[in-house]
Amino acid sequence: MTGAAIVVALVTLVFAGVGPHLAHRLPPAVAIRVLVPASLAIAACGIWVLAAVAFTWAAQLPAVSRYGHWSAEQVRVATPFPTTLAIGCALLTLLAVGRTVTVGTLRLRSLLAARGSCRRLGSPGSLVVIDHDQPDAFATPGPSGRIVITTGLLRALTPDQRRALLAHEASHIAHQHAWWLFGSAVTSAANPLLAPMSRAVAHVVERWADEDAAREVTDRKLVALTIARAALLTRTTDPGPVPERAAGAGATAGDIPKRVQALLAPPPRPRVGPLAMLALLLAAGLVATGTMQTRSDTLLDNASTTALPAQFTGHPATGGALGRRCDHPPAPHRARAGHPNP
Repeated sequence: MTGAAIVVALVTLVFAGVGPHLAHRLPPAVAIRVLVPASLAIAACGIWVLAAVAFTWAAQLPAVSRYGHWSAEQVRVATPFPTTLAIGCALLTLLAVGRTVTVGTLRLRSLLAARGSCRRLGSPGSLVVIDHDQPDAFATPGPSGRIVITTGLLRALTPDQRRALLAHEASHIAHQHAWWLFGSAVTSAANPLLAPMSRAVAHVVERWADEDAAREVTDRKLVALTIARAALLTRTTDPGPVPERAAGAGATAGDIPKRVQALLAPPPRPRVGPLAMLALLLAAGLVATGTMQTRSDTLLDNASTTALPAQFTGHPATGGALGRRCDHPPAPHRARAGHPNP
């Protein structure tokens, strides 16, 4: 069990370190579709292992051992984890689950609020123009999302730049980017070590929309110029927030200089190396988690066997050699010559 727990911890640390670099080396669409599920899987493995270690302590509590019908003393003797470590894992498990539920609930409410804020405006997938001086553009989540843009930003862009911006926002709706961001946020809440991975996902989601826009308008430099101008306008003009913006993906999110630099370079190509490394990490983490679960089950099964009554286990209550149940009473004692019957 100890070895499996160490392997999961190492896999988590390695993924937290190399995951953001893998996100930037892969094509954006591939990176998001692969790394977000991988992050969720590794976070789940970490919580599962923490819970398994914590249960080796919880199983020793009288109420738990009576409910599970195993020997608390046997679990205490057989567990490879010290009590302080198991209690610490129990606290971390509760913290991880609590953070995941809290962040997931808040983000889900924000997504639903963003979708509801513009539900009364236009039809699903349509363009909604808001009369507001603040330059801004964003897409509300869901397949019925809207592209929202302010008059302040429309006036500042040329017709070609408007087309590039709308293609970027349309990509957010078409590929449900808000839900990929939701999954990434839940992952970093479950395991703070994966917070850099969550920030990388937020950047790569915008890169995905950038690449879609570049293919739509067939001009990478135009998209780069549009993104840079929209970001500059948004950050230098602030007459007040747009009332309809509750959340949603926007064209000015992520690392703007890196996004512009990527658009000025050739389109990214698929790479086998990063995918192979990710597959190896996932396999190691899942196998170690499965091993941890199997060893935990074995520990409890052994403790359950020793806790059964003697008549079911075949062991006499006083210990010693194996006892045997007799279907017939013992034969009467026969006296030998010179010895009377007792």
